[in-house]
Amino acid sequence: MLLAAAVWTLLTSFPQGKLYRSEEEGARVVALRAEGRLAAPPWAVRKVLSTVWLYPGVAPYLVERRVLAADRCQDGARDLPGCRRVWAYERYSPPVVVDRDYVFRVEIATDELDAGGDFEIAWELDPSRAPPPPEDVVRMRRNTGAWRLSPDGDGTRFSYRISTDPGGDLPSWVVKAANERQVPAVIASLEESARKLAAAASR
Repeated sequence: MLLAAAVWTLLTSFPQGKLYRSEEEGARVVALRAEGRLAAPPWAVRKVLSTVWLYPGVAPYLVERRVLAADRCQDGARDLPGCRRVWAYERYSPPVVVDRDYVFRVEIATDELDAGGDFEIAWELDPSRAPPPPEDVVRMRRNTGAWRLSPDGDGTRFSYRISTDPGGDLPSWVVKAANERQVPAVIASLEESARKLAAAASR
């Protein structure tokens, strides 16, 4: 059976690139894809994405994170980027709605930036390792995605994809609107954080 190719609709342009959406008719899950260029060196963007929990603007509303397991680690490492694969619990507390949580596997799939190649970090939920959710938290049903980076002169070309279902009884239009507003803001914060890292390293 042939599978239909995803149809991507341009939602908006922003200073760093463009945001597209693809969705199945009647489905709660909305897939978003962003592509563009960051005015920051690739090594600094990689550093932010590999330790994203340290940057509130790039991981908005994150209030708790615990590493549950790690794999393919350098000596002494227990988390990214010293480990290539990590299972972690995360809890988010966005405004207005009930907290969300999940357990996911995040992996540095490719890291060839230092040789002029690409970097990719990808993630997906792993319910098999998830503890029961607290009573006051809704467990997300879906969160899968990836960042891919490549050098572009003194900047960084990027692609970002994410597909989510936050769970609970949120209306689908609320989920869509929140995601579509948040992605450009996250990308702008990623660029700003990476530029600050690069500026600090040059001093």
